Amino acid sequence: MKKVFIIMASIFLFACNNEKDKEATSNMLPSDLEQSELKGDISMIEETPYKVDSSGNIGEMDSCCISIEEYDENGNQMKFTSKTKDGVISNEGVMTHHPNGAWKGMTSSKDGKVMSSMETSMDENGNYTGAIAKDSTGNLDVYYTDITQTDFGAVTGWKQYDKDSVFRMSGKSVYDKYRQVEFTSMDSVGNVKSSGTSKYNDKGELTERTMTNVGKDSTTTKVTKYTYDAHDEMGNWTQRTTLDENDKPTKITKRTYTYKKED
Repeated sequence: MKKVFIIMASIFLFACNNEKDKEATSNMLPSDLEQSELKGDISMIEETPYKVDSSGNIGEMDSCCISIEEYDENGNQMKFTSKTKDGVISNEGVMTHHPNGAWKGMTSSKDGKVMSSMETSMDENGNYTGAIAKDSTGNLDVYYTDITQTDFGAVTGWKQYDKDSVFRMSGKSVYDKYRQVEFTSMDSVGNVKSSGTSKYNDKGELTERTMTNVGKDSTTTKVTKYTYDAHDEMGNWTQRTTLDENDKPTKITKRTYTYKKED
């Protein structure tokens, strides 16, 4: 997913960033599709994962999960669905947006039951001022303050507090326009808990991600690489191979796009 508001760098729901005009909130921001650097008037993206054999050739479809992203008339994501190869829906997310197109919030559900939700607040200048996250019962779980962002509106920092206003962690990110290239999360005393870097090709497609997690007794680093094997007539990728740090293929993902018909 893309997409979309990096206020907690995958700490709670998902990440996404929004480039922002510095003037009035009435100015529409670049859409989620634009920020993902995808071409064409897309209404839906479906991704299907496949296993690979020892030679790296595509095998049978993985049991979980097919992901479907749906986009509104402005090119902003409005729904996410995850389902098994048998068509059983496992997770769903419904997104909302501020009047200027900025990401407002998301409600996540599993097996038809709400599991969590998040909503952001924004001032009259189009700057994020905070966010709250609620649990499955609708009660406050955590909230975010001290949100900083670039001139383009990408979130570069935040602080997280629990429902009792105890400071728990903070995060910071570095962006190259739409692309998040670095992130770091720290605990309440400033110790790094996780960090990551990302590389992209000239199409804006992710080519390598390095993730480091710091535990109590050990630190682990994982490098994941991506190659793009096929594109459609619009130039959007339709097949991607995931590889480990030794360039061994671990998964192949196929993508299909539904484009809106011209009137």
